Amino acid sequence: MAHFAHCPRCNHDLHTGIISGNIQAGGLAICSHCGWYESKAQARARIKTENQTILAMAATTVTILLLTAHMLSWGAHAFSVPFLKVGQWTGMLGANGYNDLAQMCLDLGKLPCAKQAYIENFRKNRDLESLSKLARVQARNQETQNAMTTFAAYINAGGRNGEAALLYGQLLEQSGQDGEALRMMELSIASRPDSLPIAATGAIVRILMKQGRYEEAKERLVRFHESAGNAKGYLNTELAQIEQAIKLYRTAKTQTKRG
Repeated sequence: MAHFAHCPRCNHDLHTGIISGNIQAGGLAICSHCGWYESKAQARARIKTENQTILAMAATTVTILLLTAHMLSWGAHAFSVPFLKVGQWTGMLGANGYNDLAQMCLDLGKLPCAKQAYIENFRKNRDLESLSKLARVQARNQETQNAMTTFAAYINAGGRNGEAALLYGQLLEQSGQDGEALRMMELSIASRPDSLPIAATGAIVRILMKQGRYEEAKERLVRFHESAGNAKGYLNTELAQIEQAIKLYRTAKTQTKRG
């Protein structure tokens, strides 16, 4: 900011020279109307203070805008995510921290952020389950080939999460890899011995039926129904379809022999 053009106290014009009633000599500006005065040193100090105030106000405004954008972007996680981000940037974040960060990203639909957190968690902390979680995010985002590659890496590295094996098996079946899909369904069942394997058994039966292996499919369903008291309430439609298919096959076979 330049020197005053008007007296800051009475607003009269400040001009150089005696005619206007103002005296400027020896670096001192004096308003003869009200007696206000300012030296050059005082003017420099005032200008410096004003500039510092303007910069401080600008910095405060920018900070407020950034904080507002941060709050809008991270919502309820706005106060906790900075600490996780600092740990991520410095390489000091542990496995639990990466999982927390990934979950926050998922809560807000930030899929790239979540995927990056899972990838870094596996690379830096060798957290195997991060691969399983990453594959599920990829599958949810319809990145089927990437999801299958990640699931395969997880299984090959020794991962034995039953749900992961089931999801991987479903993707394999969709891609026509029935043999490998059957193996994943069996792995899913073996990995969750205390759970009733409805989805995995249904998938196995479906693949066996698709391959024309109806007797095996029926045997599998019978064993399933005998495995637990509440198992008989599931997959009865599939059993009826198998029995009908077997009946039709035997009828056709008998007619062929007679002919």
